[in-house]
Amino acid sequence: MAKVDVKKREDPFCEKLSTAIWKETPSSDNPYHVQEARCHGYEHLALANNKSFAEVLFLLFRGELPNTAEKQLFDTLLISVIHPGPRHSASRAAMNAAVSKTHVSHILPLALNVMGGEWQGSREVFQGMKFLARNMGQSATDCAREQVVLLQEQGSIQGDVTVAPGFGSSFGSADSYSQKLAENLFERCYVGPCMQWASDFVRAISLTNVGWRTTGLFSAVLNDLGFTPYQGELLYQIASAPGIAAQAAEKSDKPITDIPFVSDENYTIEG
Repeated sequence: MAKVDVKKREDPFCEKLSTAIWKETPSSDNPYHVQEARCHGYEHLALANNKSFAEVLFLLFRGELPNTAEKQLFDTLLISVIHPGPRHSASRAAMNAAVSKTHVSHILPLALNVMGGEWQGSREVFQGMKFLARNMGQSATDCAREQVVLLQEQGSIQGDVTVAPGFGSSFGSADSYSQKLAENLFERCYVGPCMQWASDFVRAISLTNVGWRTTGLFSAVLNDLGFTPYQGELLYQIASAPGIAAQAAEKSDKPITDIPFVSDENYTIEG
């Protein structure tokens, strides 16, 4: 038997957990109870009484409350992606689990695991934010041309195409509803340079019949709001969770026959 060289880990561990996000003052009656809680310095009850959920969510991740323009943009964005649609694989996973009588506490984690994918999922937001940050220094038109050339060099492509993370086709063509969501943000909110650049990028690739995906829209706005790709991936799951959860709740008392089942003649077995 080969001899394994075992080395002692010398990393010094901290003695207690620390966080700059949340501070709790212990109760005088019981040190495990909370007398007062603060989020990035703001008293918790004051936030509950005076701020919206979107504002406090922004505060949790960014460390400061949004200004008026940021609040409107962030709030509109969250509602824009609150439901990925009943055809999305994450929604279908939640509905399938619900009619299968999966324990209710397991349904949302299960569905969000599906939502974590690279195809119109939260991982595409992570990649989309990185792509936009990496390429904003050049012309959107030049970047679009480069991405289309790379796509063409791949040759024959089956199914939908991705020109860049968050930008591509959906069911064979540009997603018209994602385009509407983008136009609504431009009309109602003050958008930043990343959103402007992404819009130019979409126009430059329009001849290839591709365009916005909601993941690309989310990526561009969060870059403008100062979030990191890591935070963006988490926030996309948080933002889409209400719609997914509602779909599961709707199916909770339905029989398993309430979900379509693929008939035998539609299965293909390849030898």
